[in-house]
Amino acid sequence: MVTLDRYQLPYDRISENNESKRTFKRKENWIKISTIDSSKGLNFQAVFIVNVDSMPFPLKEDKEREVSLLYIAMTRAKEHLFLSYSGISEFTQYFDEFQKKEDGKNQCKYDKQSLFF
Repeated sequence: MVTLDRYQLPYDRISENNESKRTFKRKENWIKISTIDSSKGLNFQAVFIVNVDSMPFPLKEDKEREVSLLYIAMTRAKEHLFLSYSGISEFTQYFDEFQKKEDGKNQCKYDKQSLFF
């Protein structure tokens, strides 16, 4: 959060506890930071999912849960979805294949490390 503070960018953290989610008030032009689990039931104009190449997490044995979490995170975006990765994983290989199929359809922008819908 040092960078956000340095540039005086206002932000909120959304925690998993039900009390904070019930009392969460949207503040326009504020950055919201949350885990995937704590974003369930909320929607945002733009969602940034970083380090997709670290998914599925190597210590997690339940890949189905990992896929579900990524799906939940992606469906929180109302208008813009940004996926960022710099390495290779099962998920990034899927997105690379998706990008190849979508080339020329103008549905997404791709710069080899990020996929923008």
